[in-house]
Amino acid sequence: MPYTKPYILTEKAWNNAFAWEERILKYNKNPSLTIPSCITGDIWDVQIGEEIVFEEVENDILKSCKGLKNFIRIQGNNSNKLVVWEAEKAPEIIVFDNHNHALYFWCEAIKKWILKPHFELIHIDEHSDLWENNNELDLDQARENLEYAWDFTNFSCNVGNYIQPALKCWLIKNMIRIENEYQIDEYMNYIPYSNSILNIDLDIFAPELNHIPEDKKIQIIRNLIQKVKYVTIATSPYFIEQWKALQMLEKILQK
Repeated sequence: MPYTKPYILTEKAWNNAFAWEERILKYNKNPSLTIPSCITGDIWDVQIGEEIVFEEVENDILKSCKGLKNFIRIQGNNSNKLVVWEAEKAPEIIVFDNHNHALYFWCEAIKKWILKPHFELIHIDEHSDLWENNNELDLDQARENLEYAWDFTNFSCNVGNYIQPALKCWLIKNMIRIENEYQIDEYMNYIPYSNSILNIDLDIFAPELNHIPEDKKIQIIRNLIQKVKYVTIATSPYFIEQWKALQMLEKILQK
């Protein structure tokens, strides 16, 4: 079963392909990234790990980013620490680090009959994550074979291009992007379709977006969580300090 134990990605594949040659030649690295396991827990179980999950060279400086100790599956109706909603209406929430992992968990939610294909995606993120990806996702395989979904997520996608394959095969029927204050205001009281996912990147709270009031960003997330069928949340270690991401996660969800 995918994500039952950590995986060390040593291949020149997608997230591990960034600055591959520089990491080898300039920094004497054997490029590798850790993909954590996923466990069932609560917001207090979302913790920063010790392993490198993303690495890139930025302005000639190697940036090695630690991610989460584990990905956490929060089953809201079994949690006593969540007050964003009434417990019986709580959707399942998956918290992970690099955002491409969302694709796998969307496929898993369909396999578990939480969602149906052709769902609505509500994407709250500093970035569009809509880079071109020429790899084709097989919809039938993705909805039935979780090993295939894991392989595609980790070997055919990176943090910036995991959505395009899902759009092209109609796993996603329509996408709503919320990246700025105008869009937050526009969708503050939006009522999603019954078959919908809220896909959050906590880098929406990164310092460069501090011009958008924090309470407004928290409020739209809380409003939407109560109305969707499923929630995926990325802590995005390359784009926001992880202590800050976890702080905002607690502000969104905790009692």
